[in-house]
Amino acid sequence: MIKKHSYYFLFFGLVAIFSCKPKTELYLERGLDILSNVKEVEFNIYQDIVIKEIGVIRDQKEETKTLVFKLDNNANEETFKNNYVIGLKAWIMDENNKERKENWDFRPELIKSNGYNYFVNKINIKEDKIKKMKIYAYQNLDGEKREIGSSILLHKIYTYND
Repeated sequence: MIKKHSYYFLFFGLVAIFSCKPKTELYLERGLDILSNVKEVEFNIYQDIVIKEIGVIRDQKEETKTLVFKLDNNANEETFKNNYVIGLKAWIMDENNKERKENWDFRPELIKSNGYNYFVNKINIKEDKIKKMKIYAYQNLDGEKREIGSSILLHKIYTYND
């Protein structure tokens, strides 16, 4: 009888420990394998930085949405240390079918989790779908954006995952 109670205690203890992790961290540790809105892109954004997959992690408890770029394993942290920025231009249809544009540019920081490499960026969007999104790298030179490398235009990016 005591042994049975020990198993229950151990089970609920493990559940409590693992449920304390933020949702984003859990998806990153698993390589986005259980994220339902992942798009495979295989896009070389600049030099040796290849974006393999893109997804959005919605955490209803935290009321956040995080755009995630899963990179290949050759991603080098030093490549983006030179004032490079990831440019994100999103076209979104609101509930009244009006289109609006938003910029979510960010300075990338390489995040490593369980052998996977990522760039992540919190985004502020209520809608469940981005109509299209342009992704590119740029550098600020003399107050101007100068694109480096190539760009990609993606269509229908869903921002919900549960």
